[in-house]
Amino acid sequence: MTSPNPTGQSPKVRVATITVGTNERRWLEPCLATLLDSDTPEIDLTVWYIDNDSHDGSTAFVEDRFPDVRVIQNQSNVGFACANNIGMRAALDDGADYVFLVNPDTQTPKSLVRELAEFMETWTDYGVVGPMQYEYDESGSTALGAYNDWSKTALRWGEQHAFAGDWPNHPSPASSPFGRAPNTLEHAYVQGAAFFVRAALLRTVGLFDKVFHTYYEETDLCRRTRWAGWRVALLLDVGIQHFGGGGTTGSSYRRIQMRRNRYYYLLTDIDWRPLPMLRLAARWLKDDLRGRGVGGVTTWWCGAWETTEAVGWLVCRARLIRARRHAHRRLGPQAGGPARPQAGSAR
Repeated sequence: MTSPNPTGQSPKVRVATITVGTNERRWLEPCLATLLDSDTPEIDLTVWYIDNDSHDGSTAFVEDRFPDVRVIQNQSNVGFACANNIGMRAALDDGADYVFLVNPDTQTPKSLVRELAEFMETWTDYGVVGPMQYEYDESGSTALGAYNDWSKTALRWGEQHAFAGDWPNHPSPASSPFGRAPNTLEHAYVQGAAFFVRAALLRTVGLFDKVFHTYYEETDLCRRTRWAGWRVALLLDVGIQHFGGGGTTGSSYRRIQMRRNRYYYLLTDIDWRPLPMLRLAARWLKDDLRGRGVGGVTTWWCGAWETTEAVGWLVCRARLIRARRHAHRRLGPQAGGPARPQAGSAR
């Protein structure tokens, strides 16, 4: 928590929201309007929009419609990971205590930012948290209705590891139940669409790994958070509306990114022993070559071509993978996280 100022009054907690958009102008009005309308009397809230080389007038629209929003214009589409890193660096340089990554296709209830900040100020052993996600209401109401597909999937898998559907025997990444905050689910990761992270964590553990470009970058940051001694959780009693899906659904880009990033994630995971890692990778490879892997179904010949591209990409990054594993082994409470076994205790 921020220490008191000389006047004897505690300064406001500083929260920066970051929204990355690429040709998503249709979503920006409700997204930014609801963020700016947040009920945050005890919070210094800054809203950032990072434009990832849109060609639909998104930047001009935001600058004209929302003059209080801080805008950064990228000259090329640098991917989800790098674009958010640009925003996070700007927020950290500006003195943010917390950063809230929010997708354009979201609508934020008035109390959400305050509730997330209050949780993190109370439960200081949590490094990353996220709200539950609900179906998007195109009428403009921010009232929460039914869970969206992502939340249903997260609840179904619970606190199992990220690849439990393919390899169920690997241990859960969840921390000990001792001292856990109430109404939390320590899912394998918090989705980047609504990702609330402690600035102290980013300053010590680092930002998104830009190698991922798009997909799995938030899952990787969540595991690094845990390795450094913090907890990661979904907060079951708060929520946000998220449409979901994105513009890459069913595309070759999505399949290639998800498949190669999944291997990269696995090969840089220090919790996996070599034999189970290789067996799981072989299982994926068989499905990918048939066009039946993660990211969408395609023909066998397209699957073979895309898998060959992914394998070649990994081979070219063999030295980087070794370096990442070495860096991951150095993570621990010394990287800035709270010491165990007091994890999860309220302050």
